[in-house]
Amino acid sequence: MRLLLLGIILITTSKIKAQNKVTAANTNAATAAQNIYHTTIAAKENIYNGQEYFHNNGPIIGHVFWNDNLFIKGSVGYEGNIYPNIPLKLDLLFEELVTRGSNLGIQIKIIKEKIDSFNIGGISFLHLTQNNLHKIPTGFYEVLHNGKYSVICRRIKSIKETVLPDGVERKIVQKNSYYLKENGVYYEIRNRQTLYNFFKNKREEVKNYIRTENLNFNKDPESFIVLSIKYLEQITQ
Repeated sequence: MRLLLLGIILITTSKIKAQNKVTAANTNAATAAQNIYHTTIAAKENIYNGQEYFHNNGPIIGHVFWNDNLFIKGSVGYEGNIYPNIPLKLDLLFEELVTRGSNLGIQIKIIKEKIDSFNIGGISFLHLTQNNLHKIPTGFYEVLHNGKYSVICRRIKSIKETVLPDGVERKIVQKNSYYLKENGVYYEIRNRQTLYNFFKNKREEVKNYIRTENLNFNKDPESFIVLSIKYLEQITQ
């Protein structure tokens, strides 16, 4: 009789322990799921907390977007986290990064102050804020080259109005400003001479390369700057 009672007690105790383990495991799984939600899904929803984006500039020649007015898959660095596979387009008139809302019928402006960086179709952008170190305008900058020196470009669009005999022509125009980063500080490249100052003792070598490659700052400043800097890095390794 005592043996039977002892066996029943042991079996009951084992079942209670097993139930406790299952309960603990379920609790841990639920906690892990909550953590994943709060660090990924919920955080990603924050991207859609911006205001609705409206695009209506009336009759106009051209468009206000970087590259195209269609959404392109990309990623967003937002409050220290990276979120992939986000449909994006960049409005260069108002400098707004736009995505589709959770309701696909609307478009949302991602809160720019919380954007660290983003990538559209493989092209990287930085969101830089003017401060004592970065004496450049706050805004979005396309990364053209990232090596010993970094070359970035801020592309801004504006509306140019021309009075014609039959009315007013409204046209989108674009301005590109180029910056070079050396030792953590950005400098604007306004002309060839500004760029030449970075060549230092390699100045003549780089200028020979520029002549050989028929690079022209006035016709194509972007290629002129990027190719010159790449060559400078190559000969100073």
